[in-house]
Amino acid sequence: MPGKLKVKIVAGRHLPVMDRASDLTDAFVEVKFGNTTFKTDVYHKSLNPQWNSEWFKFEVDDEDLQDEPLQITVLDHDTYSANDAIGKVYIDIDPLLYTEAATVISGWFPIYDTIHGIRGEISVIVKVDLFNDLNRFRQSSCGVKFFCTTSIPKSYRAVVIHGFVEELVVNEDPEYQWIDRIRTPRASNEARQRLISLMSGELQRKIGLKVLEMRGNAVVGYLQCFDLEGESGLVVRAIGTACTLDKLSNPASLAPACNSPCKDIKEAPFIEDLNPNTHSSGPSTPLKNQTYSFSPSKSFSRQSSSSDTDLSLTPKTGMGSGSAGKDGGTFKTLLRQQTQSALEQREFPFFTLTSFPYGFLVHVGGVVSARSVKLLDRIHNPDEPETRDAWWAEIRQEIKSHARALGCHAVVGYSESTSICEEVCILSASGTAAVLNPKFLQESAADCCLDQRTEESSPTACSFCHIPYDELNMPFPAHLTYCYSCRKQKVPDVLFTTIDLPRDALVIGKGCLIQARLCRLKKKSQAEANATVISSLLPFMEYELHTQLMNKLKLKGMNALFGLRIQITVGESMLLGLASATGVYLSALPTPGGIQISGKTPSDGSNEQHMSHMQKKINETIAKNKELYEINPPEILEETVGSPIPEPRQRSRLLRSQSESSDETAELDLSHGKKDAFVLEIDDTDAMEDVHSLLTDVAPPPGFFICNTEIMPGINNWIPNIQMFTSVRVIRLNNMNLTNQSLNKSFSDLCENLLKSLYFKLRSMVPCCLCHVNFTVAVPEEESIQVAVTAVAITFDKQQALQVIKNRPERAQPRVSADAEEQLQFPMELSSDSPGPQPFSPARDNHERGGSPATQRAVSQDKSSPLTEGPMRHRGGTAGSIPSVTVVKMTPLSFIPGAKITKFLGIINMFFIRETTSLREEGGVSGFLHAFICEVFAMVRAHVAALGGNAVVSYIMKQCVFMENANKNQAQCLINVSGDAVIFISESELDAAPAPPTAPPTAPPAQSVGGDCAT
Repeated sequence: MPGKLKVKIVAGRHLPVMDRASDLTDAFVEVKFGNTTFKTDVYHKSLNPQWNSEWFKFEVDDEDLQDEPLQITVLDHDTYSANDAIGKVYIDIDPLLYTEAATVISGWFPIYDTIHGIRGEISVIVKVDLFNDLNRFRQSSCGVKFFCTTSIPKSYRAVVIHGFVEELVVNEDPEYQWIDRIRTPRASNEARQRLISLMSGELQRKIGLKVLEMRGNAVVGYLQCFDLEGESGLVVRAIGTACTLDKLSNPASLAPACNSPCKDIKEAPFIEDLNPNTHSSGPSTPLKNQTYSFSPSKSFSRQSSSSDTDLSLTPKTGMGSGSAGKDGGTFKTLLRQQTQSALEQREFPFFTLTSFPYGFLVHVGGVVSARSVKLLDRIHNPDEPETRDAWWAEIRQEIKSHARALGCHAVVGYSESTSICEEVCILSASGTAAVLNPKFLQESAADCCLDQRTEESSPTACSFCHIPYDELNMPFPAHLTYCYSCRKQKVPDVLFTTIDLPRDALVIGKGCLIQARLCRLKKKSQAEANATVISSLLPFMEYELHTQLMNKLKLKGMNALFGLRIQITVGESMLLGLASATGVYLSALPTPGGIQISGKTPSDGSNEQHMSHMQKKINETIAKNKELYEINPPEILEETVGSPIPEPRQRSRLLRSQSESSDETAELDLSHGKKDAFVLEIDDTDAMEDVHSLLTDVAPPPGFFICNTEIMPGINNWIPNIQMFTSVRVIRLNNMNLTNQSLNKSFSDLCENLLKSLYFKLRSMVPCCLCHVNFTVAVPEEESIQVAVTAVAITFDKQQALQVIKNRPERAQPRVSADAEEQLQFPMELSSDSPGPQPFSPARDNHERGGSPATQRAVSQDKSSPLTEGPMRHRGGTAGSIPSVTVVKMTPLSFIPGAKITKFLGIINMFFIRETTSLREEGGVSGFLHAFICEVFAMVRAHVAALGGNAVVSYIMKQCVFMENANKNQAQCLINVSGDAVIFISESELDAAPAPPTAPPTAPPAQSVGGDCAT
């Protein structure tokens, strides 16, 4: 019996009235863990009961502690009828199983009901006593830490990075079982919610076992998703990167708290000396005892290891570039051989990290992706998930072969997703092919390279841009030129990646969000016919999305994309595609040329005049964007670099096509340099519409910048003022005369209007940057589109930004100065009983959309940071239902500006279901979703506060499934959120704290930090 769980029920408050005769409640509590249930005494006639129960003790195995959630049910006692349910609380015990995490869970938890929402609070204390278990056959993985962040956690250093871990569990969905016909909606929702909690715990435990098998102790970049397959069943799957992490002895005594992670380049724990034994220049001395390495151990997996040598399109030797010289080519060949030998032992050399230690990446090849359309079959045996495993193994092998074709042996920034409609499922996987430094792979490999004195032995800021593949055997046509920084290695003219911008990358100007949107109608069909139609549409959709991205990138005057995320969503009658990325100008890549419009078909003079006018508009837009984003690359002079840039004579792209003549070779070689032009051929009406949509892409208002990466490229002067927000919108389409063109316009307008509403609601924070903007698209019903976005607004130095705004060309904007802006901080939206400003209300949102079509419905829920905690205190399903909670900051970033994270308390992974039979009475779709998201925020904050934390970092709303039956006035929504609960100390507190004489200071409790620590 390796564990004992102890639970104490203290009190309740703000319970709902259950007895109409006395307007009071006779409440008691059931505490359940596994198959054991305890009950408190009934506290009669009170809305604020004081139970003060004895300690309820559960003697369980540690395996059950990981799988099972603690279930607390609050009920109203009835003498002559069945007891009425008030609500439930699910508490994850896993954070108490870490050796250095929380020792007790204690706090006020919202009592949640899937029909009525939050119905008061309950005070609970939970403790766990673990006994030492030396059983080598144990099935638990207690002590393995999980992190949602896709970078090495701030208060840790990585000793070993082992590699990819994955797992999935399957079960039948209670929503579609036969008993659902005689079961109430509440019972059905609670059965589903409990099953998902059980599956989530089991999945996390199994992932932990694989990590222990690899001799690791943590999972970084943990991504868990739910696949609701309808009648086929329910699948919970997760991927992550196994690591061995070492807790830094005194994180608070590191370098001062930074306002931007860009300043972390010389700080722990991100940047490490590549080789502490050498005397080459590197980070400061305190970092020399920290080393990163990779474990050569093979990933533990159910799937048998299979070599994909036959899938490789690239020779395993002779990978050196022809222009690198004999020594450089020899070193690059040795580098790849060592990298390959270290990674070949793994079935899938994938990494879910998007930010890396210094020197981790040697070269980046580009984005690799794979999609597959599958027909769902019923899950007959939940203990045998081989079918779904085989599907994902097939996708991963394809990704691996694509990376090998690019001369790479690893995939970084890896992610997986699904889209399900009826019995058809689209499986998607993507990442960035990369070559890793062998010094990080295994210690023996590092020793082989110590005597190499080439430029590759210490990576430069431009080395990740250098091509990893041999230009004589390129897997695709590409324009290559010499690096504009080092002038020695070849680089492509454009670079697409799924990772964040490397911290040492040389960027000119600022970045911006670039989105490609696409809709395609399809015929309604069933089973195999439907899967065939979808399979035939997918390649063309991906091609068009990439074309849009390329066009918009050229229009912005930029040459690289980071954080690329492409979603393909399937509905009954349409397919949606949304690609989001952050565009930047990398100084190592060539200057992008303009966009030239060309028409193949003969046309009259008026058409030629129109095309000439559009060409002029495109040129003006490119020039304006370069000024807007401050893209002013320096002129390249031969006398400044010592030697001229070699002419790109050894172009090998033409070797792939025997039909190209020598004349074509000379003509194509002229495309390098400033005369390069990206040609758009207009041969039909659709092509003309594409050009028009390209020109109507609106830039953010003055003072706003937006990106989907953690850091906005080109901005470093953050100040500690952040505000996270979530917005969800649903529109209904007019079924009459629906075409691809009208569908594309509706979808594009939905995304644009959503961004415009965010700019309007956040106007008081100008100048600010919207970072980590994460769009999620769904088709909840046949003729509707749903878009959800989560992001964080960060303020930066106003004086510098205002100077930038003044230098911009004037626009026809109603606001003229920062002083006038300060007077418009939502005076009409302040709540009478709220101490802080109200960034949003459903009624106001409906008022803002007064001129919109009647078929459009929208919800936008903007939650402030704890700096304006007012909305949390009175919003909810019913008036006053959401209680006040300890101030807890929430951010999708892995850091908090102006603060240091001192302790990670555990992962927050929560799944909620909300259903209503009075949709119109709750404010329609807008009011229902807004109240539900507010309740989710309240419950996340309460769980973090109970662990002793004061913030949630790497927060993400991974799924938001909304279903509506307007005729029956019913709606249902399922939301899955996750993040890392942490304790942080603000920069001001860190500076004010006196230095201890000997031992490092311990992290203060959450209540001593307060909500204004980052102000």
